Amino acid sequence: LLETLQEIDAMLDGLGAKVRQAFLLSQLEGLTYAQIAGQLNVSVSSVKKYMARATEHCLLFRLGLG
Repeated sequence: LLETLQEIDAMLDGLGAKVRQAFLLSQLEGLTYAQIAGQLNVSVSSVKKYMARATEHCLLFRLGLG
């Protein structure tokens, strides 16, 4: 479990605080975009952008390009 958490931390390194937090709230806590938007005090549209950025970042990391 610790190894997995360290890998997730490494994948998210370099992302902005809100992007990182949105990704973690979605993936680890299972919150909806609307719930995340409420917690971060941003629009659902912003959460969608954050999630797209985080997903792309993680994919590039996994491919060794990030």
